[in-house]
Amino acid sequence: MAQIVRSGTSRQRPCYRRTLLGLMCFVFCISHQFVHAEPVSEEKRGKQILPTCTMEQFHYEYTECDKNGVRWRVSVPYPDTCTGGAPEPPTRAVDCNFSCGPGDYLDKADTQQCLKCQPGSFSLGGGKLFQDWSSLPEGFTVTQGEEEYTSHLMDDDEEKSCNNSMWEPKGNHIRSPGDNCISKLIYAANLMKDGYVEFTYSLATDDTILHVSVTNEKCEADKSGDRWPDETGEGTWRTYKMPLEPGMNVITWKAVGIGFTYKQNTKPDPVLIKEIKIMGVSFTSECTKAKPGTFVKDSGASDSELCPANTFSATSGAVTCTDCVATTHYSNPGATECIEKKPCTEQDYYKTHTPCDEKNQTQVMYKWIEPRMCRSDIAGAKQLPASGEIVACPPCNPGMSAFNHTTCTFCPKNMFSDGSLACKECPPNTAPVYGMNYIRWHIMPPNMDATCLSLSGFGCSDEAGWQLSDDHIHSGKGHADDVYLVLDLGLDGMQSEEGYFDGKAEELGVISFWFSLECTSDCVLFFVRDGADGSPIIEQWTGSQPKQEYRYSITKNEPVTYSWAFQKTDIQQYTHKATYNYRNDVAKIYSVTVTNTLNGGAMECKKCPRGSNVKGCIPCEAGKYIANDTNKCIPCPKDTSLRANNPYGPEACVPCGPGLMSDEGISCYSTCHVHSDGFHYELGQLAGVHSVQTGASFTARGSRFYHHFNISLCGTNKGRGGATCYENVTDVDASTDPSFKKKVADYEVNKVDGYICRSTIIPPAARNIGVLSAQPISLGDRLIGITRSNSLQNLNETIFLPTDEGPGDLHFFYHSAWPTMACPEGRSTIITLRCDLSASGPGSFHLPEECPSGTCDGCAFHLLWRSEHACPLCHQGDFKSIKGECVDGKQQIQYMWKTPKFCTGGNPLPDDLTQTCEMEPWYNQVPWYAQASIAAFMGCVVLLITCALYFWKRNRKLEYKYQKLVASASGELPAAETCAIEDGDNEDDVLFEDGGKKSRSFFGKFLSRPSNEKESMFMESKPLTLN
Repeated sequence: MAQIVRSGTSRQRPCYRRTLLGLMCFVFCISHQFVHAEPVSEEKRGKQILPTCTMEQFHYEYTECDKNGVRWRVSVPYPDTCTGGAPEPPTRAVDCNFSCGPGDYLDKADTQQCLKCQPGSFSLGGGKLFQDWSSLPEGFTVTQGEEEYTSHLMDDDEEKSCNNSMWEPKGNHIRSPGDNCISKLIYAANLMKDGYVEFTYSLATDDTILHVSVTNEKCEADKSGDRWPDETGEGTWRTYKMPLEPGMNVITWKAVGIGFTYKQNTKPDPVLIKEIKIMGVSFTSECTKAKPGTFVKDSGASDSELCPANTFSATSGAVTCTDCVATTHYSNPGATECIEKKPCTEQDYYKTHTPCDEKNQTQVMYKWIEPRMCRSDIAGAKQLPASGEIVACPPCNPGMSAFNHTTCTFCPKNMFSDGSLACKECPPNTAPVYGMNYIRWHIMPPNMDATCLSLSGFGCSDEAGWQLSDDHIHSGKGHADDVYLVLDLGLDGMQSEEGYFDGKAEELGVISFWFSLECTSDCVLFFVRDGADGSPIIEQWTGSQPKQEYRYSITKNEPVTYSWAFQKTDIQQYTHKATYNYRNDVAKIYSVTVTNTLNGGAMECKKCPRGSNVKGCIPCEAGKYIANDTNKCIPCPKDTSLRANNPYGPEACVPCGPGLMSDEGISCYSTCHVHSDGFHYELGQLAGVHSVQTGASFTARGSRFYHHFNISLCGTNKGRGGATCYENVTDVDASTDPSFKKKVADYEVNKVDGYICRSTIIPPAARNIGVLSAQPISLGDRLIGITRSNSLQNLNETIFLPTDEGPGDLHFFYHSAWPTMACPEGRSTIITLRCDLSASGPGSFHLPEECPSGTCDGCAFHLLWRSEHACPLCHQGDFKSIKGECVDGKQQIQYMWKTPKFCTGGNPLPDDLTQTCEMEPWYNQVPWYAQASIAAFMGCVVLLITCALYFWKRNRKLEYKYQKLVASASGELPAAETCAIEDGDNEDDVLFEDGGKKSRSFFGKFLSRPSNEKESMFMESKPLTLN
C-alpha cells in the first residue's frame, strides 16, 4: 500500500514498519477472533457491519521465512470487504530459496509453480519493475521534513510551506517538488539473494542534490553506502545502478534544492524518475500488464515494447497496437491516442542539399518535417515544392578546402585558404594563424555536433534536431515542446599558454557568433561552457531576439566544449503527453568564429621570429620574448614572467609582484621566504595545505550547510596552488587523502585546484551517513604579491586593518580571474598574516565578524591567520643591553628582548658579557639636560662680554672726537670722521678742550664740575665759544 507521510505527522523510520506479509498474518489472526467472538452491536462498533467472507473473497499470501527457510501459505480476506468466514487451513509453501525466471510468475492460488506470463503482460522473474506513475505504486512511501535538516530559526510559516513538498506521480514519471525542502521517496524490498536496484532519472543541474541510500531493517547502512548521482543535463535521462544484499533493503531517494546557489526568483530543478527496477526477490506472484502506449505480443515476455509511430494502445495489457488512419491522423511512438492532421503550411517542410559530388554540384531537396502532422490533400494546404534542382556547391569555410570536390576539410599544417581556393603553403618565414570561421552551413562543419533530447522520448522530429540552411543553422521545426536542442563545438585547446596581467586573465582567444530567436513562447537560448570545472552558463537570452553578435573571451587553455542549447518551454514542467503548441519556434545561428585554436584551419599566415624555416615558425623557448627589431628570442630578466599570448618586445616581460620571484621568466612564485619593508619572514612552517570551515548557515527553508576552505599559502615552486576541493566526497579532509583522487562510487570526482578553494558542506541526515561536499570553486588561481601594504593593484584589505601594536600585518593577495555572471572580474582573496606568539604551531584562522562566510559580496574574500610564524625574524634591533656596576674593575653586560616581543627565530640573544671597566669622559657622565644648561649659561656670559666691549669701544670714539674739538684753534668744529662719530651722533653736542690741555675722559670731566654747572648742563643749552 502506498503511503504519504507529511511533516508533523508520524516520523517512524520505514525500516521499523511491518512488512506486507506480517500485516497479512495479523489480518488472518484477527479474522479468526471475529469467528469466535461474541456479536458486537452496531452502536459499539461505530461503523457499518461487513458481510461474512466467502471463499471468493479470500486470497493467498506467504508468511515470513523461519530460521530453517520454511514458510506457509495462508488464506487472507481482502481488506475492508468482509469479515469472519472460513479460511482454508495453512499449507506449506515453496522454500525461501525458490525463484522464477524472467517471463514467469509463481501461481500461489493453485499449483505453486512458475507459469509463463500471458500476452499483454510480462515479468522480470525475480524482480519488480515500476513504470506506471499514474498514481503512487503499492509499497512506496513519500515523506519530507526531516528534523536533522530543519533549523530552529524557521518560523511557523516556513515550516508549513514544506508540508506539500513531496514527490508527485506524473503519469510516465515521478517528480520531486523542485524546491529547497527535503523530500523522500522510500521503498522497502525484501531480497532472497544478491540483487540490485536500477533507476532511470533526469537531473538538469547541480542546484538540486539527489541522495540515494540503502539501509537494512535496523537502519544500518548497506555495503553499497550512500550515492549522489551526478546531474544529467537538460532533457537527458541516465540509468543508475546500486547493489543490494539479501534481506530487508530500505531504499531512499532524497532530493533537496541547495538554496544558496540558484539565482533570485528561480527554483531548483526537480528530479525526475521514470523507471525503477529491483532485482533479487525470489519470485513475483503476478505479471505486470503492459501500460498504455506499449504492448506485449508473446507469452513469457520479460518486458514490453512501445507502440510504433502512427499506432496506439489506449488501455493496459495490450497485445497489439491499433493503427491510426494514415490519411487523417498520426501518432508518435508510445502513443495512447491518434491526433488529427491539419492542413499543411510552409512551416511543415524544410529545404536541404545533397552532398557535393565530383563535379562540385549539389541538388536542392525539400522534405516534410517528421512526424508529418499535416495534410496536403485538402483545400488551402501547401504542397511540397519539387526537389532535384542542380546547383553549384558553395565555397568551403575559411581555413578549409574541398577534398576531391566533395567534402570540406581543414587545410593541412602550415597551409592556408580562404575557402574558395585550394590550400597553399605559407610563404617563407611566416606561420599559419589557426582558428575556426564558420559562415557557410551547407554541411555540418568539423568539430560540431547536434543533438535533440526529449523527456517524453519521442518529441524530436529527427535525432540531430538542428538543421542546415545555407547561410545559417537553425534548431529545426516540428519538434515537441519538451525538447532540448543542443549544438556542440569542441576545442582541443588554445595555441597560447594561460597568463595573467593587470589583474585579469590574459585573453587566449575569442569565440563570437551571430544569432537570432524567433519565438511565440518564452523560449530560452543558453550559451554554455562545458569544461573540467563543470558546465556553467555563460549567457542566456529569453523570448524573440533580433539578429545580434555575442563575443566571449577565452582565458583557459584546456579541452572544452561550447554549446548552444535551445528550449521552447520549461521542460521541467512537462507532462507525460507531448504537446506541439510552439512547433515552429526556432533559434538561428548565422556564424561562429574562434581564434587561436589548436585544432582548426588557417585563412592567413603571419611573420615568424628569426630562426624559422620555410615550413613554419620555430617558437621561442618558455620565458623568452621576441625582439621587435631583430625577431630574436631573448630571455626575460630575472624576477619577470613572460606574457605568453603576446611575447613581442621587452614589455612582454612583466615584473613579478612584491615578495615573488622568477628565475626563468616562466612564472612568478614564492618560496615562503619573504622580505618586505626591511622585515624578513620565514613562513615555511605555514606551507602545505590548511583548512578552515565557517559556522553553520541556513537556507530560507532551514537547510543547514557550511563553507569549507582549503588553503595553500605559497603553493608550489612552479607558480601553482597546491589546494584541491572535491565534489561528491564523503570526507571533509578528502584533499589530503590520495584515495579520493580516484573514482568515488560510479562516477569521476569533480575537483578544483588553486592556492585557495572553497566547497559547500552539507551535513548528514543520520550518523551512519557521511557528509556531502559540493560545488567546489577556486578563490585564487594566482598569487599576485606579498606585501605589508593594505592594497595591491585593484585589491584592498578593508576588513582586517592593522593594529597599533606589533610589527604590522603581512598580506597575501590572490586572484581567480575567470569571470562568472555574479563576479565579472573574477574572485579574489586576501589572507592577512598577523604576528601572535601565543598562537603556536600553524595558528588559527578567523573570518570577518560582519561577513561570517568570508565574503561580503561573494567576490572578494578575506581571512585572518594568526600564528607565531607570522612574526618577522628577530634582529639586533629587537633586543637591548643592560650594563652592571663596576666591581673590582669588571663590568657585566646582559642582553634581553624588548617588550613586548614581536619576532621569532632569526638572531638569538647574545650571551652575557664581562668586560674591564672603562672610565667614560666627563661629558658622557653628565646628563644631557645638565649639559644643555651649562651650554646656555656660557652663551649668556659670552653675550654680556661682547656687549660690554661694544659699548666701551663706542665711548672711546666719542672721547677722541671731543679732544680734537677742544684742541682746535679756529673755533670751528672739525669735520666729522666716520671713525670718531657714529651714525646718529649730534655734532652740536660735542665739546672740545684746549688742545694744550691733557684730555680727560668725558665722565671724569663731568664729575669734576661744580654741582651748579652740572645742573645747568641739564637745564639749558648754550652754544660753545672759543676765547
